[in-house]
Amino acid sequence: GADGLLIVDTRRQPMKPTTTVLSVLLLALAPAALIAQDNEKKILGRYRAAALMGGDAGRGKVVFESKQAACAKCHVLSGKEKKAGPKLGTIGDKFTRDQLIQSVLEPSARIHPDHATTTVVTTAGKTINGVLQSRTGKEIQLLDGEGKLVRIPIGMIELEKPSKTSLMPSGLNKTVKADQFADLVAYMGTLRQKVDTARWPGMPDRMPMVKKPARLQRLHSVAMKFDHPVCIIASPTADREYFVVEQKTRRIFRLSKGEGDFSTDSKELFVDLSDEASTGQFEGVLCLAFHPRYRENRKYYVNYHVRNQGSHFSPIIAERQVTADFRRDAGGRSRRLLQIPQDTDLHWGGMLAFGPDGFLYIGAGDAGPQEDPQGNGQNLGLLTGSILRIDVDRTQGKLAYAIPPDNPFRRKADTKRPAGQAGAREEIWAYGLRMPWRFSWDSKTGDLWVGDIGQDLFENVRIVRNGENHGWNVYEGFAEFSDRYRRKGEKYIPPVLSYRRRDGVSVTAGYVYRGKRNSSYYGAFIFADFESKRIWAMTQKDRKLVKVRQIGSCPEKPCSFGIDNNGELLVIGYEGTIYRLVLDDSVFE
Repeated sequence: GADGLLIVDTRRQPMKPTTTVLSVLLLALAPAALIAQDNEKKILGRYRAAALMGGDAGRGKVVFESKQAACAKCHVLSGKEKKAGPKLGTIGDKFTRDQLIQSVLEPSARIHPDHATTTVVTTAGKTINGVLQSRTGKEIQLLDGEGKLVRIPIGMIELEKPSKTSLMPSGLNKTVKADQFADLVAYMGTLRQKVDTARWPGMPDRMPMVKKPARLQRLHSVAMKFDHPVCIIASPTADREYFVVEQKTRRIFRLSKGEGDFSTDSKELFVDLSDEASTGQFEGVLCLAFHPRYRENRKYYVNYHVRNQGSHFSPIIAERQVTADFRRDAGGRSRRLLQIPQDTDLHWGGMLAFGPDGFLYIGAGDAGPQEDPQGNGQNLGLLTGSILRIDVDRTQGKLAYAIPPDNPFRRKADTKRPAGQAGAREEIWAYGLRMPWRFSWDSKTGDLWVGDIGQDLFENVRIVRNGENHGWNVYEGFAEFSDRYRRKGEKYIPPVLSYRRRDGVSVTAGYVYRGKRNSSYYGAFIFADFESKRIWAMTQKDRKLVKVRQIGSCPEKPCSFGIDNNGELLVIGYEGTIYRLVLDDSVFE
């Protein structure tokens, strides 16, 4: 007792033989397992340290191509050949050395949904693991670890679920030495995007930094940090008040700014949607929009994910209402307006906002898999790969909303649809987009600016208009991507700007700055990249790039922008901090 020992009188408390044997085995195995774990950590630590010291890229290329490392078994650098792993031709642009080390040594530590493993159990009891390549009404196709295409008829699938284990095997330290691993990492760091000899308008070789960068000031105290915020909207009813959406917790907070320092700020829960929305690495609640007549009808709208269609999530557009004092959500279940079915957990869009015309616009991604093999971006019969537009103030037939009269594919009784438009969804306003994560309107011109996240090589900033086809997956940016879904005579609208992987890998659209009229940034579109954390400003004329400059960097990954009631911009850091973008001392030159 006093010495911390437990003494058991077996004469009074006889133990069953099986329990005794099991206890002895567990006591014997536990230290061995802990020792093995500790040894594994030490080995990985030695490999990590060797790679951080540097290596020889030339020797690393030999390691990459060797049977021992087996990298070429699952990866190609570029081209149209498909293997289970992602193409690595630009991996040196995308990943830091630390990220390269972890992705190779511990492939299951952080798996991006773009390359996640799908596990299928057939009705015959066979388990198949692979990366999803295609899904039709008849079958799904997986690329297994050997790079072989496996076709599984839908009727033979008993269970389908995402796996938390990467298809890329761990234990590279068992087949290559520490110095060879260091060489491999050095080689992978040299795999960067080549600058094309072809010159496209809107793809600058350089986006130089302005002489005096813009400043980023905290909007709130360190203690008031948010949990994976993805959206901030200025209150339509009160000054110095904002609504902040937390993706993973599925909560929305009302942030009230006091006068002076942060001590007078307050943060109150506005609504908790965790009983309706699902959560995960990328799913959750993504966006918020207040009705144009919010002061009168107290209605607002959210874009969130659910998993009610099997193993994959899909976006829901829902309507809710607030209390009469506008301080909190009124409670009850949401009125669901629209669900966008998906076949994967990829490229879901995530934006919704009311346009100057009073209609609700919704960003819908191509829904995957990678490279859009089903051509969802060009398929007018689906809601995916599009900007949708609906009228939330009316209903139409069985719909919980109505179709605006000038939507380009709205059916008219006295006319026939052109070829290629049979069965087109009337909600579609523009299409040919891959992943329109964020968009906004220029308050002066009415132009709709869209940040369209790219596939392999380019990130795209677009101005989008009614009825347009923006080209995905026939084009990625300015470059031709695939002819599979190309239609003769179709007009594809290029982006205003594309930037390469050396500058970033995930564009975050912001706003055209219309704050202070005497600012050199007045009329410039300000945007960022989620991974590289760079912030840029650009101008255009007739959808042709005029000028682009880097104007700063965000301390955290900039996942979204906001705008206050004075037209000044806010930047959301995904790690939890919201900043004011201060342009006063910076010059756009």
